[in-house]
Amino acid sequence: MRRALILGVVLFLLVTAAWWFLFMSGKSSDINDFNDQLAAAEAQELTLQARRDALQSLAAREGEFQLGINEIRTSIPVFADGATLIEDINNIMLTADVDLVSLSPQLPVEGSVPGLFEIPIELTFEGPYFKVLPVLLELENLPRLVRVDGINISSTLLEDRTNLLSVNVTAVAFSLTDVQQSLAEVAPA
Repeated sequence: MRRALILGVVLFLLVTAAWWFLFMSGKSSDINDFNDQLAAAEAQELTLQARRDALQSLAAREGEFQLGINEIRTSIPVFADGATLIEDINNIMLTADVDLVSLSPQLPVEGSVPGLFEIPIELTFEGPYFKVLPVLLELENLPRLVRVDGINISSTLLEDRTNLLSVNVTAVAFSLTDVQQSLAEVAPA
């Protein structure tokens, strides 16, 4: 009887072990795979939620971006239009009552941004400090986008003990077309 009981327990353990290896061991790896997939899905959900929040934030600021784009569009003319640029700079000099020594815009060259042409400008003018300063500030307020790349200022003491500043400005104006394209668009067919 005792032997039968031991044999029954051993047989039960063998059947249980066989059942475990045949049926449950595969399920255990399936459960582990499912847990891995669940963890990956949760991580992806967090990433997508962060992306959604960022896109919603951008969408809320769309008006600001559109305003900035429109401002840039109006400040970069389609045609090179060097005459208007020269006239605007000359008007700044006349208003500030400084002497324009030289103004030499170059021909447009293709810039680092595709489709945007840069017009290099060298500008030299002279005047007393309090007349020169407004000129530098007004270059920022031109209706056309102008990037100032460098400013050199030298001072000369005049006989009446006033300082005469000589200012050399290197700048770049922008256009959406070069001279050849501008001439082709303006020329009659």
